[in-house]
Amino acid sequence: MLRHCMLPRFDWYHDRVETSSGTPAVASWFTPSTVLVHLVILALFGVVWPWTRGVNFFDPVFLAAYACLGVLFSGPAAAQLFSDPPRAMREALARVGLAVLYGEIMALLILAGGIATVLITRRVPIGPDWIDLAEAAGMGLAGSLAMAAVAGWVTLRYSPAAARQIMRAILFALLVLFFYKSRWLPDVLGRGTSMCLGVAFLALFGIHRAVASRSISA
Repeated sequence: MLRHCMLPRFDWYHDRVETSSGTPAVASWFTPSTVLVHLVILALFGVVWPWTRGVNFFDPVFLAAYACLGVLFSGPAAAQLFSDPPRAMREALARVGLAVLYGEIMALLILAGGIATVLITRRVPIGPDWIDLAEAAGMGLAGSLAMAAVAGWVTLRYSPAAARQIMRAILFALLVLFFYKSRWLPDVLGRGTSMCLGVAFLALFGIHRAVASRSISA
């Protein structure tokens, strides 16, 4: 069921709150409608779903997937933040970092909510494997960085709309991979982290070249 529940477009609200008339992108994340969407997401995936799963929520596969939920948020956030091209690489890195921070905070809140829900409602004697969870969180952080960097580069190279479309395609591909190969997830965390960091490095290099070319043309 989780495989199907993870399909909804978590980035739809970014389509609605595109910045305009100089309004900072971050400010649009705190509109009443956006806050409501975040609360609904936290309630569904941080309370309702873990409560229905019970102790099975501590399955390493589910916990690893939850630790990687930041990728659902960081990419769309970066596409929005880069809709106004940065003037320097330092500014671009700050925007990537902000998108990653946003995604990881959401992932942490959902994961913490799920663990707390199960521990409180089921009164289980032990919690999750914290070492494996920390390793999964490391891959989640690397994945969020990769998604944010790729979204930022595509936005600069093409457009925010193109970045969102690519993010949806990537997320759909990841969902299909999870559907068929989910049991492999806890065993490939190290390799997954390395691959994500490699993608992030290449995307950041692309951002650097895009920012540099804009500075020269200006």
